[in-house]
Amino acid sequence: MRHLFSKPWKIFLLAVVVRLVAAVCLNYYLAEIAQRDFLIEGDADGYWQLAEKIVAGEDFSLYTPPRQVMRMPAFPAILVASISMFGNSQAAARLLLAVLTSLAIFPAFWIAAKHHSNAAGVVAGLIIAMMPLYVGFSVLILSEILFATCILFNIWAFSRWLNATEPKEAFLWAAFAGLLASLAVYIRPSWLLFPPCLILALAIFSKSFFRKRTLQSIVLLICMILPLIPWGIRNQQVTGHFVITTLWMGPSLYDGLHPAATGSSDMTFFEQDRVLDRMSEYEMNRHYKDLALKFARENPGRAIQLGFIKLWRYWKPWPNAEQFRSPVLVGITALGFLLLAGWATRGGWGTRENLELLFLCTLPIVYFAALHMLFVSSLRYRLPAEYPLAVLAAIGIVDWYRRKKR
Repeated sequence: MRHLFSKPWKIFLLAVVVRLVAAVCLNYYLAEIAQRDFLIEGDADGYWQLAEKIVAGEDFSLYTPPRQVMRMPAFPAILVASISMFGNSQAAARLLLAVLTSLAIFPAFWIAAKHHSNAAGVVAGLIIAMMPLYVGFSVLILSEILFATCILFNIWAFSRWLNATEPKEAFLWAAFAGLLASLAVYIRPSWLLFPPCLILALAIFSKSFFRKRTLQSIVLLICMILPLIPWGIRNQQVTGHFVITTLWMGPSLYDGLHPAATGSSDMTFFEQDRVLDRMSEYEMNRHYKDLALKFARENPGRAIQLGFIKLWRYWKPWPNAEQFRSPVLVGITALGFLLLAGWATRGGWGTRENLELLFLCTLPIVYFAALHMLFVSSLRYRLPAEYPLAVLAAIGIVDWYRRKKR
């Protein structure tokens, strides 16, 4: 097994084959059994509509009244590429996503091999390639696994930056890490605050960080923000306000903090309120943000209680949605996450002196846990942050195996 998958491209091919099989099975299930377009409606339908509108030369907007800054453009752009090459086929889009999401094998392999061993790189790649939940989500018309892939490349670039010894090399890797962070934000805006959080955490726990990395950190943040400026200018043109992410944070925050909130997403209030009939998209976003903050101020106890409810929904090993609560799926999902978390804990303890690796691999899942104590929460929001844990899990497995052989 070790020699069979000794190179990352071999594991990549395995990942592609497994995901292509999953895509074919899903296509058959949706067309012949479920007789619907998407396994998970809502977001998937919105992404597909955006792609179709771009291909048709229409505005980048959804629904009526139009929401022009509701989604970041990178994931719809991937679907546009699929439609342009293969026609209006969701089956083809799933096959394209199967290939693109398999690219996560490479940074997983490189990080584990760099910080531990080639064997750890192989195991990390195989975890990403074969974990059932990762395979299944890879071929949905959803951004989670493409986002996870980009996150893992970004973590790899952060690692190269923090381990660079020559100043020129460090500045180049800092700039590249910033560009990859920007790409991740173009997929999901929730990544925007991660690089500053990482820099702050490293500065707090590493005495020499500020002395060595201050200018490099500034370069990294500049290289993250600069590519977002064209998107902000576009938003200025269509809304009259410079916005570098989206105007959907307000409703999302209110979804998680309002009198009827349960921790899960239920946007029926948005359709009932119809606030876009009387205010702009920018005003709508601010309106719901103010309502959410007002609720939290006036009901601090309930807001805290909701935070812990959402924290449980985030860490729950099995899916929250009723449609995915079959015993087999619950068992596979729960077992996969518990094994990943257990081995990652062992691997993290074994590499506890490598502070930078620990931060890079664990901070994403903690960051999103904190973020979704405010917004709504579910397994879907944890999923992208699990990918860096695969590196620590691989190290834990390899260390255990080597100790067992002695």
